[in-house]
Amino acid sequence: MTAHHFTVDVEEYFQVSAFAPLVQRADWDRLESRVTGNVARLLDLLARYEARATFFVLGWVAERHPE
Repeated sequence: MTAHHFTVDVEEYFQVSAFAPLVQRADWDRLESRVTGNVARLLDLLARYEARATFFVLGWVAERHPE
């Protein structure tokens, strides 16, 4: 059996470096979060296929979504 490793970087869409020139750090708290819904969908998929993953969560995200 071939082993695969699946890792996930959990961050908001506006935190990626491509948006840095467009979205100021000071504005992050005012933008709509998509993390909770996206992570829930991913966890459902992982459960459906009995797969596991390692999640790396930005501190900023973890502070705002401790659940």
